Amino acid sequence: MTSEAQNLTTNWMDAVHAVIAPYSQQVVPYGNLRAESTTWDDDSGRVTNVAIVYEVPGGSTNQINITYMESTATFAYLALDTHNEQLTAALSEVLHMVEEAIVRIPEIRRNRLREDIDRWAQQGLGQQELFHEIKKLLQIEDLRGGTITPQEMRESIAYIMANYRTVTS
Repeated sequence: MTSEAQNLTTNWMDAVHAVIAPYSQQVVPYGNLRAESTTWDDDSGRVTNVAIVYEVPGGSTNQINITYMESTATFAYLALDTHNEQLTAALSEVLHMVEEAIVRIPEIRRNRLREDIDRWAQQGLGQQELFHEIKKLLQIEDLRGGTITPQEMRESIAYIMANYRTVTS
């Protein structure tokens, strides 16, 4: 790898890490956001991938991948809304996508909580059992980003109360 190519690779990865830095390693509400990079050679040259990883409540991981192909000096990533592959030579476009993705993480986490609550209710859990399941998410210790925030807890309780109120006679 030429020093110019090495500098470009390092510069774009540094730029992505700079966008992530204010949110990085925050257990909540950004799900223990972090980035990992890998580099390999393929038939067309060196390829570098940065995986931006975070957890949703319960511990499942999500990731956003950005791949840079040195041979074409292009980035590839999946569009946030359509999940179609986007190709661009503009680092600014990539950084904008990363910023938009990070801002959405709290919403993605809230939606996941509501989906879990709905699934548990469909499995026959009553209101008290739903509260218990949410409480367990507040106490997860082995996956830091899988825990929920007090705000997410309040929102979940309100969601349960609004949608799964137990009727007593």
